[in-house]
Amino acid sequence: MMKNRFPVILIPAAFIITAFAGMSLTADAAGAYTPVSGGNTALDKYLVMDEGANVPDVSFEYTISSGQAQSFNEQDKTIEVIAGPSPEKIVFTGNSVSDEIKTDCKFEIGFAPGDSTKTQEQKDASDYVKNLDPGEKYAKKTVDIDLNGISFDEPGIYRYIITETQGSAQGITYDAENTRVLDVYVTDNTDESGVSGLKISGYVLHSSPSAVTIDEIQYGSDGQVISASSSQEPGTEGSDYKSQGFTNEYTSYDLTFSKDVSGNQASRDKYFRFDLEITGAVPGTVYAVSYADDNNEHTTDGSADVSISKAPNSATTVIDNDIIQPSEITADADGKVRQSFYLQHGQYITVRGLSQGTKYSIKDVKEDYAASYTTNDMDDTTVSKLDFASDRSGIDQDVSVGFVNTRNGIIPTGVILTVAPFAVIGAALIAGIVFLIVKNRKRRSEEE
Repeated sequence: MMKNRFPVILIPAAFIITAFAGMSLTADAAGAYTPVSGGNTALDKYLVMDEGANVPDVSFEYTISSGQAQSFNEQDKTIEVIAGPSPEKIVFTGNSVSDEIKTDCKFEIGFAPGDSTKTQEQKDASDYVKNLDPGEKYAKKTVDIDLNGISFDEPGIYRYIITETQGSAQGITYDAENTRVLDVYVTDNTDESGVSGLKISGYVLHSSPSAVTIDEIQYGSDGQVISASSSQEPGTEGSDYKSQGFTNEYTSYDLTFSKDVSGNQASRDKYFRFDLEITGAVPGTVYAVSYADDNNEHTTDGSADVSISKAPNSATTVIDNDIIQPSEITADADGKVRQSFYLQHGQYITVRGLSQGTKYSIKDVKEDYAASYTTNDMDDTTVSKLDFASDRSGIDQDVSVGFVNTRNGIIPTGVILTVAPFAVIGAALIAGIVFLIVKNRKRRSEEE
């Protein structure tokens, strides 16, 4: 369960019992309280993704409302909880936090490509991110919750409910527990002279509207016990008093395509062009392109040339200008990407971070080679041997597509047939002439 860094002030059990039990006596003796404003607290939001993926362009909507009041129960040792007043006066601010209409009890948290991230190994101790596994990273947003517009006029525990809207953003898995409970602790602060007063003693964030309990050693809610004897800091994973925010996950996959050539007339120096098209993406999505090993065991890498000079060899016919292959490609306003890439024999390129459901196609631009491919994508709907596409439901796993181009020629063996008869006749004629000359010389020698 993800627990966020959220201000919590520990209050010893004996003090809480005394404070809440003596409320009416203090109020009667000193007169009416001067209301105290609610102050500020914070909420953290995490988005978890694969290390090879870029942060997506996505927003999450939240609503804050008054919680349900709960009565005091001496037998069950539960403290009275009061419905939080005036939730429409709460203001939400922070980096990438939008609260344009201040009175609608709603706000949004936005993430975008380029947001900073941390891996599991880099995670701060105060960031208790739910479901963060090796090979994953997370982006974080902090929301400042400003309750200064609200006045609390009596001691008590004031409850608010923060709810995340269950949306349908591409590739996003929403937090299954979509509500968080914010309790504001207001306590008596009467001074030694008897002048009555109030103060905000702390804020507790937890996942469900359970009763707040108290006994000799602890108080808390929803099983998230706040222990007066704990020595650990709030927000640490070993703490007895963790608080919670929201965690969502972004699911994405990697697309790798490769080139191999075969045959006695195939060139291993030749560059072949591939046309990649991505459709159905979220506009503005940025995909990282890998051409080399980044020494990270959790990412899918490529192995290809980034820089290619104009007409690099006599076999290459598709490059007529110097080429720098892109390190990133971005979906346009229609959610499309069109980009050409170039590969030699034995090379491959990986496009990282295609969200679940994104569709794609790869075209091996026609050359005077016989073309074929193999793939692990069982959603392959392509008939052509030059084009690969996944058109039904889009990507739902890491995909590899291997293109093979074959070029063979028949190389003649033995003597060329049009020359052979004349060569044989010529050789026989020369041999006959030599024989006659030798014979004639021998005969003359005998006659003499």
